[in-house]
Amino acid sequence: MRGRKKIEETRRAILRCAAEVFSERPYHEVLIDEISTRLKVGKGTLYRYFPSKESLYFATIVDGLEGMQEAIDETLRQTAPLDRTIEALARTLIGYFWERRDFFVLVNRHEAKLDPTERAEWQKGREELVSTVGQRLAADLGDPSVDPLAVEMLFGMIRSVCLYRDESARVDDLARFVAQVFLGGVRSSGAHATSRRTAAVERRRTVAAKRSAG
Repeated sequence: MRGRKKIEETRRAILRCAAEVFSERPYHEVLIDEISTRLKVGKGTLYRYFPSKESLYFATIVDGLEGMQEAIDETLRQTAPLDRTIEALARTLIGYFWERRDFFVLVNRHEAKLDPTERAEWQKGREELVSTVGQRLAADLGDPSVDPLAVEMLFGMIRSVCLYRDESARVDDLARFVAQVFLGGVRSSGAHATSRRTAAVERRRTVAAKRSAG
């Protein structure tokens, strides 16, 4: 038991260190020697856990994505009003990247280069997340036609905040701002859509009435 725990701790330490190094400069400029030196372990130890620099590199990205998914799932399991749920989701994502700036750099720079199998798995998780948030929005807004693009826009807002935030900003303030802007737009869009649907129904009724009268 202790041996397995030690193995997992060492693996986690390698991934954390590798994420820091890989985020500092392009992949081809990074040497395994640098990672082992910074971590104060031999190269042989690194290669026992990861057979190549490439496998270590992609493992750092996949590990970060999995951790982020777990944090999101935990947030969405909480029962709360929609406003608080969206704000909590924004806070979770902004906070996750805030504490892992190196991982954020890696994702923005190289997410598209993930192994096809790993990328497919991440994409599946992302689609499930979009669906979950979309269903929650639809239920709370009473509008079953919430466009999945709206959820993607929420994630885009969060990414923009992480990219362009001021260093003096606070996570809570940013999360609240994102939630207010996003929900304000979704509710406004939903109101316009409802109005258009109502108008269309009324037009059809008017046409039907005229035909009956004729």
